[in-house]
Amino acid sequence: MIRSLRQRLLVVLGGSIILAWLATALFSYLDTRQMIDEMLDTHLEQSADLLVVLLDHLPQGDLAQAKLHQPGGDADQMIAFRVSSGAAGETAESVGSPSFPTESWQPGFRDATSAGQVWRVFGTSDGAGRLVEVALRHDVKGRFADLVAAHILHPLWVAIPLLAGLIWLSVGWGLRPLRDITSAVERRSPDDMRPLGVDAAPKEIRPLLEALDRLFERIALLLDRERRFAADAAHELRTPLSAIKTHAQVARQERDPEKCDAALGGVIEGADRGTRLVEQLLVLSRVDQDAAIGTTGPVNLAKLAVECVAETVPRATAKGVDLGVAGASDDPTVVIGNVDLLRILLRNLLDNAVRYTPAEGKVTVSVDVLDRTVILRVCDSGPGIPMGLRERVFDRFYRVAGSGQQGCGLGLSIVARIAGLHGGSVAFEDRAGKSGATIMVTLPAA
Repeated sequence: MIRSLRQRLLVVLGGSIILAWLATALFSYLDTRQMIDEMLDTHLEQSADLLVVLLDHLPQGDLAQAKLHQPGGDADQMIAFRVSSGAAGETAESVGSPSFPTESWQPGFRDATSAGQVWRVFGTSDGAGRLVEVALRHDVKGRFADLVAAHILHPLWVAIPLLAGLIWLSVGWGLRPLRDITSAVERRSPDDMRPLGVDAAPKEIRPLLEALDRLFERIALLLDRERRFAADAAHELRTPLSAIKTHAQVARQERDPEKCDAALGGVIEGADRGTRLVEQLLVLSRVDQDAAIGTTGPVNLAKLAVECVAETVPRATAKGVDLGVAGASDDPTVVIGNVDLLRILLRNLLDNAVRYTPAEGKVTVSVDVLDRTVILRVCDSGPGIPMGLRERVFDRFYRVAGSGQQGCGLGLSIVARIAGLHGGSVAFEDRAGKSGATIMVTLPAA
């Protein structure tokens, strides 16, 4: 398989030119052979007619005295004549030629073989009953045709090398824009994501350049996202680490056991917060990529919700929150997606709901099907989110002030990202004056 575009073009163009020239040469050769055959047949016919005219000037009955000389006649003579008188039985042949290839006279053209040689014979007669025949060896016709055809094909031996050179130069000139683009890309620095520009490029490679520009744009967005992610992560990690350090210093210096225990409790709380933040950052890093969501398959969202609720019940019970699942829908609540990512989505929604719902509160999970969409709702009886902040809470590291709960501000951002990867959406549902918040995740049904 030819992997070089230059070699492929040279092979295709060169092969096409050679095949075209070979076909032209073969056609020219065959056409020349046919024309020469016709010309020599005409020459034989004219030679016979000329003999008839010459014989008309001989005295009657003097045919035996006729001398039909063949200039330079020898044993390898290529043309022969024979004249005979049908009435007198007299015959005259060309001097110095081999025996005439036929014994009987026939009018018109025919082929005859004599002494291993094939002859082309033409016979005619005059008004006095004399029979005239002229014969030409076939190999003479062949050599003559080959000679003429070779002269006709002589330009090929000049044209083919010339065309090969022109094709080589033309292919190199035609591929120059690719070399220029390659050089432009090689000269770029790793962080240069400017468009390559397609205005001056040939239209055949514009789709490639446009695809590269789109790729550069996505890479630039990804790099910018990673920079902001790293900056935000560093900023968010600084808070729990600083708290851990401060409480540890207090615990080392404190002599009062109760205060020392309180400081150590702060260290543990800061470590838990840092652990939670790191876990969320790792999850966000996993899902926040412009890539496929991995292995997918049918997922029963209602069944998965029951499993996640069962895992969260101990923590909700410890806080005094009533966590449960509403009545299951009669319709199949199956979506096509990645079960691990959907599990993360549910865990984050349940964690937020339990975290922000006060003691004696209630969190309810329901899964319904409506118009070929599966709708997951997580309702809580917490303080809710003001209407003006419902869009902001999906931003990374954003937390509603005054909530009284510590968090990293990544939970809903992760939920929105996972839903988007599955072709769905996340929104807050109005509870018609009721307290708390209801988050609704809409996913396409399988």
